[in-house]
Amino acid sequence: MLPILFTLTVPAGLALPLAALAVAVTAALRAWALRRRLAAEGEALGWGAALWDDRGTIGLLLAALAAAGWLGLLDGPVALPLHTYGLMIAAGFVAGVALAQREAKRRGLDGERVGDLAFYVLLAALVGSRLYFIGVNWRDYVGESAFMSFHGLRLPRALALWEGGLVFYGGFIAAALAAWAYLRRHRMAFLPYADALIPSLALGHFFGRLGCFSAGCCWGSVSHAHLPWLVRFPPESLAYQTFAGRADGAALLAADRLTTLPVHPTQLYEAFGELGLFAWLALWVGPRRRFDGQVLAAWLMAYAVLRTVVEVFRGDVERGVVAGLGVGQWTSLVIFALGAGVWAIGRRLRTRAAAAGPALAA
Repeated sequence: MLPILFTLTVPAGLALPLAALAVAVTAALRAWALRRRLAAEGEALGWGAALWDDRGTIGLLLAALAAAGWLGLLDGPVALPLHTYGLMIAAGFVAGVALAQREAKRRGLDGERVGDLAFYVLLAALVGSRLYFIGVNWRDYVGESAFMSFHGLRLPRALALWEGGLVFYGGFIAAALAAWAYLRRHRMAFLPYADALIPSLALGHFFGRLGCFSAGCCWGSVSHAHLPWLVRFPPESLAYQTFAGRADGAALLAADRLTTLPVHPTQLYEAFGELGLFAWLALWVGPRRRFDGQVLAAWLMAYAVLRTVVEVFRGDVERGVVAGLGVGQWTSLVIFALGAGVWAIGRRLRTRAAAAGPALAA
C-alpha cells in the first residue's frame, strides 16, 4: 500500500503557464478528434469551427484555470503529489475508453463518438459519486461543518474532493444518465452502445478498486480470524486515520498503534470480482448476445450480487447503514431490479422485431 508514489514540485512562475498550456493542448486535441471524426464521415470542418463547437468544455476549463489563479493556487511553487488512487483511476479510464472504442467499431458503431462520450461520462461520474456520498452523510455537510477554510476563503466542504468521499454507485448512475442524454441528443440507440461499453466499465472499476486499496479507503471490517489474506493499513491510509478518529479507535488499532488491526481487503474482493465479470462479459455473454441490452442487463444483475456480498465484509460505516443493511446493499437491490427490467425490455424488443420481419416481407 503506497498512497503517494512521488511528489513533483513545479517552480514558482511556471505553474500558471503550464496550466494554461495544458488547457490549450486539451482543447486542441478535442478539436483534432472532432475534425478527424467528421473527415471520416466526408465532412470538412475548420479549426475555428471545431473549437467553437466545443466551447462549453473549453469555457469550463478556462473558468477552472481562472479560479485557480484568483485563489493564488498557482502563484508560488506547486507540489503535485502522484497519488496511486488517481493513477489507477486514470489507467482504468484510458484502458476502458480504448477497449470501448475498439468494441464499438467491431460492432459497426461509432467509435469516435464513444471517445467523445467518455469525457462527459467521466465528469458526470465525479459529480454523481460525490453527490451520493454527501446524500448519505448529509449531516456532515450542514451547519458549521458545511464550510471549510481554503486559502483564506470560506468554501463549501462539498467541494473538498481531496478529503475523499466518492461512491461508485453514485458515479455509475450519473454516468448512465449522461450517456443516455448524449446518445439521445446524437440520435444513437442506447442499448447497443451500452452493451459495447459495459465490459469496459467492469475493467475500469477493477483498476479503480486497486486504487482504493492503495489509498486505504473502502476498507473491510476488523477480523480476528487467522486468514492469510487479511491486511493491516498504515497511518498514511484513510482506514487508519478514520479508525484513529473514532471513539473506539483504540480497539481498532494494533497495540503499537503502527497499523490497524487485520481487516478484510474488500477492495481486492471487489476488484477481482469485477475482473471476473469483465472476462465473463467479454468472452461469454458478448459473443452469445441475442438481443440489445443483454450485456448491460447481465452486468447490472451480476454486479449487484457481487456488491451485496462484498458489503457484508465492509467496515466503513461512513458509507451509511439503514435498517441493518448498507446503503450500497439497498442500491444493489434497485440495480438488480433495473437489470431484470432491461433484460425483459431487450427480449421484448427482439420479439417484436422478429415478428415485424415476416409481416414486412409479406
